Amino acid sequence: MSQSKNHLGRNLLVLAGIFLLMLVLNALMPLHRDDYDYSVVWMTAEHLSSVQDVIYSAYRHYMLHGGRMFTVLCLNFFLWLGKFAFDIANALMFTALVVLMYFHARRSVEWRQEPLMLAVTGLLAWLSFPHFGEVAVWKSGSTVYLWSAVPAALFLLPYNITLAKDTSVLGKWAILPMFLLGIIAGWSVENLAVTVVALTAGISWYLRRQGKIAGWMPAGALGALLGLIGLVGAPGNFVRYDDQGAGKGILAHIGNQFAGNGEMLLYILPMVLLLLCAWRIFKLELASRKGEAIERGQMRFGWRQWLILGLILLLVVSYFNGSFVAWTVRDILYAAVMVPLGLTKQKTIDHFDNLFKGFDEMAIYWLTIFFVYALVKKQLGLTTPVIKLLAEKVKARDVWQAFPAVRYAGCMLALALLNNFVMIAAPTFPARATFSSVAMIIIAAIAILREPLIRGYFAKHGQKVLTAGALGLAVFTMSAAILVTYTMRQENDARLAIVQEAAQKGEPIAYMEPIAMQNRALRHVFFADFDNGVTKHGLCIFYGIKDIHVDKDK
Repeated sequence: MSQSKNHLGRNLLVLAGIFLLMLVLNALMPLHRDDYDYSVVWMTAEHLSSVQDVIYSAYRHYMLHGGRMFTVLCLNFFLWLGKFAFDIANALMFTALVVLMYFHARRSVEWRQEPLMLAVTGLLAWLSFPHFGEVAVWKSGSTVYLWSAVPAALFLLPYNITLAKDTSVLGKWAILPMFLLGIIAGWSVENLAVTVVALTAGISWYLRRQGKIAGWMPAGALGALLGLIGLVGAPGNFVRYDDQGAGKGILAHIGNQFAGNGEMLLYILPMVLLLLCAWRIFKLELASRKGEAIERGQMRFGWRQWLILGLILLLVVSYFNGSFVAWTVRDILYAAVMVPLGLTKQKTIDHFDNLFKGFDEMAIYWLTIFFVYALVKKQLGLTTPVIKLLAEKVKARDVWQAFPAVRYAGCMLALALLNNFVMIAAPTFPARATFSSVAMIIIAAIAILREPLIRGYFAKHGQKVLTAGALGLAVFTMSAAILVTYTMRQENDARLAIVQEAAQKGEPIAYMEPIAMQNRALRHVFFADFDNGVTKHGLCIFYGIKDIHVDKDK
C-alpha cells in the first residue's frame, strides 16, 4: 500500500510539472492574431461583453466561416472571461490529454504504477506535436486542436478498454452521456471527427457480431455522426472552401498529403527511432528463442563522440548568446558561395538570412537525436551485422504474431495515417492538422515502451544514454521556449502600447519598428509581427484604428 501511495505521489508530481510548464507558457503568451478577431462578435467591431454575445458570435462564425461550433464557443467564452482563466484552462487541457494518451496506451484507467511512463508521455507530447506553440499554447489554435483532442480521446476510451477487456466497461446509465459526449467529439476538427465516427461505428458493428454490444456503443456512434454532420454541414464551410479551394485539382490534394505527412515525420523523429530500436529488440528476443547466439559489441566513447558532444554544447552556448555560430556560417557561405555566383539581390539575401534564423536550434535538435540514437544502438548491440542477421532470421510477421503490444501499436499507427488521409478532402493540409494523428502515434509508442521486454532491455543497456538525451532535449527546448516567449511578450507589449495610444488619441495609423526577435524555439513559440495581415486586421478592428505600419527600414 505504501508503494502505491509513493507512486501516486510521483504521478501527481509529474502532472504538476506538466501543468506548471504549460501555465507559465500560457501566462507569457499574449493575445495574438486571430484572438483579436474572436474577442469581438464575429465580423463586427463589438467586443464580447456577455454570454449572449459569446453564443451569437459563435452562431455568426458558424454561418459565415466554419463549422467548429464547440471549439469556437470555448474560445469565445474564455476570451470573454479573461486571459487568466484561459491560461489555467489551457494548461489543464494539455495535462488531461497527456493522461488520456497514457490511458489509451495502457488500455486501462489505472495509472499509479508507472510515473516514468507518464513522464515519457508528457515529454513525447512536448517534442512531437507539430507547431507546438500554435496548437497547444496560442489560444485560437489550441482550442481547435488541443481542445478537440481531449473530448475525443475521453469519448474513445471506453471503446478501447472494452475491446481490450472483451466486455463492456460501462452500464446502461452511460447511454445518454456517451451520446452527448459523442456529439462533442464528432463536432470537433474535420479529420478527427471522421475518424471518430468511423472507429466507433466499426467497433459497435464488430461487437454486435460478437454478441457483446451494449447500448452506449451505438448511442455514442450516433452522437458522433450527428456532431460530424453539424461540423461539415455549416454554411460557413462552403464560404471558406470557395475562398481556399477554388481551382485546386486532385493532384494538389495528393501533394498536400506528401507535404503534411512529411512535416509530421520531422516532428515525430525521436519516436520513430525509439520504435525502430524496440522493433529490433523484439527481433533479438525471438532470435534468442530460436537458439541464435548474437554477440553484443562493446560501446566505446571515443574522440568522435566527444567532438559531436562538444559541438552540441557550442551550439547551445551560441543559441543563448545571439546565435553567433549560425551567423558565422552564414557569413562564410555568403562570401564563398553567394557572392561568386552573383546571388546578391536583396530578396535572395533575405531568404538566405531567414534560413539561418533557426539554424542553431535545429542543429542542436537533430545532432542530439541522432547522437543519442547512435549511442543507444551500440549499447543495445545493434551493429550492422546483427541487424542484417536479424532481418534474415526473424520476419516481420513473426514479431507481429508474437507480441500483442506490437499489434496494438501497429493498429494505432495505421489509424494515424488514415486520420491524415482524411485531409485529402481539404484544400490545404498544414502540419498542425496532424495533431490528432501524432497523439495516436504517441499512444502507439508508449504502448511499446511500457512492454516489460522493452523496458527491461532499455533499462539494462540504454537507460543512462536515453535519460541524459531526454533530459538534455527537455531542458534545452523548455528553457528556450520560456525565454523566447518571455522576450516575445515584452516586444508585443511595447508595440501594443503604441496601438492603444494611437486609438486613444484618435489617430488612424499606428507606427512602429519591426520585432527583431525571430527565434521560434522549434516552433514552441508562435508569433507574427504586427504588419501580418491577420494580426493587423484583428488589432485594427479591436482597437478601432485603420492601419498599422511597421517600418522595415529601421
